Amino acid sequence: MKLAEILAGKKLAARSKVWLELDGHPFFGEGRYMVLRTIERQGSLARASEETGIPYRRMRGAIYAMERAIGVPLVVRSRGGASGGGAALSEAARELMRLFEKQEEGIRERVNQLHRLAFGEQG
Repeated sequence: MKLAEILAGKKLAARSKVWLELDGHPFFGEGRYMVLRTIERQGSLARASEETGIPYRRMRGAIYAMERAIGVPLVVRSRGGASGGGAALSEAARELMRLFEKQEEGIRERVNQLHRLAFGEQG
């Protein structure tokens, strides 16, 4: 039996996962991208933690690890008080996210292209 017959009527797709490494160590990927995007939307680490279900300490630790690795702040925090505090992304964080989005989209397009070359319109 040929593969084409086995796959007939099924939707085959190729997937890939993208992350960035610094000095051979994982630095930034989909999870950390989502953390920054949620902080940007919520304006708060605590609210971002609630929305994502990621424990606050783990989220804060991931942010500190990224900031230590590159040596610049990614999240600008303000303490509580009358205004309640909050968090905003730095320009470096926004640029990192834009570059990651661009890289991820380019890789996704290339993976799809290679998939079509290998399997034709089978997928």
